[in-house]
Amino acid sequence: MSRTPTTADRTVSSGCTESWNAPAAACWTNWRAPAGIDDRTEMDPAVLRSACRAAGIDPSEVLGTRLVGGGCVNEGLKVRTRGVDVFLKWNATAGHRFFRVEAEGLEALAACGAVRIPAVLAHSQECDSVAWILLEWIEESAPHEDSWHRLGRELAALHRCSEGDGRYGWHADNVIGSLPQPNRWTEDWGDFWAELRIRPLARELAGRGTLSARQLDTVERAADRAGALLNKAAEADGPSLLHGDLWSGNVLFARRREGRRSGEAEPVLIDPAVYVGHREVDLAMTRLFGGFPRAFYRGYDEAWPRRPGHERRRPAYELYPLLVHARLFGGGYVGAAVRAAEAVGRTHARAFRRG
Repeated sequence: MSRTPTTADRTVSSGCTESWNAPAAACWTNWRAPAGIDDRTEMDPAVLRSACRAAGIDPSEVLGTRLVGGGCVNEGLKVRTRGVDVFLKWNATAGHRFFRVEAEGLEALAACGAVRIPAVLAHSQECDSVAWILLEWIEESAPHEDSWHRLGRELAALHRCSEGDGRYGWHADNVIGSLPQPNRWTEDWGDFWAELRIRPLARELAGRGTLSARQLDTVERAADRAGALLNKAAEADGPSLLHGDLWSGNVLFARRREGRRSGEAEPVLIDPAVYVGHREVDLAMTRLFGGFPRAFYRGYDEAWPRRPGHERRRPAYELYPLLVHARLFGGGYVGAAVRAAEAVGRTHARAFRRG
């Protein structure tokens, strides 16, 4: 079976090598936008040319473009070509590493073969004027109950994958939304969750005046209790490769491909914030921001039943994405994060009384 090329394999094809000394603007000299490009596209057409060439697509093969959602952080463009449709996502203010770590995360998830992940075709290099990533286009379809059930089973299979030789973390820092997400390898899951997820964000929010001193103390106490509350279940399950930002907006359902039974739309995961951790991180986040339907949890439990006590541990895992949203959007997410931290305290107190 042939190996799917990685983005590292495509670096040279983009023209961005160490020997390339011309300024970025020189890459795009004397090129006109292909006919059919959406006039509303607030993007230098040269970016599209660069992305196409990096992916081995002749820019003259572009038939047209259409602005589509790029999420809360980025801009997005559907690109129609004579060969295949692709999705170009770009960010005029991000550095090139922003999409490089997204590409690494997508490729790590895809390597497990558990759930469909959009193929990474190319991403920007240092000589490009704007940070971008070019992905397989996913033609969406409305999901049915069996599609969500399938996603549950496939996520359980993904969680059976791991890296790190029994440790938790990731080999490099990455991002969640537009925020930096620090990582390192550690053998203690509770320590990882407290020191690399909860405390950095809580202290930043306090420094900005978003959290009061009293609220910060509540969150810090929740971080103190992470190991006692989380480690036993995490050790029993073992480390899992996580999507890391698994809310409903990061799930697509692709139109049925050949060989699929009628009505089944194929689940696709996008926009990850990948690392190795306890599987309940992903499961807890599926309960936030609209939630997933019951069929998803039935499918997951059929493939890998959730461990008893997962509902008691859920507020500790919801605390991190709520802090992320408090940092990005403020508003009611601040109170929601504090309430999650208070729930951690109550759970810990009950466990202490029983113990």
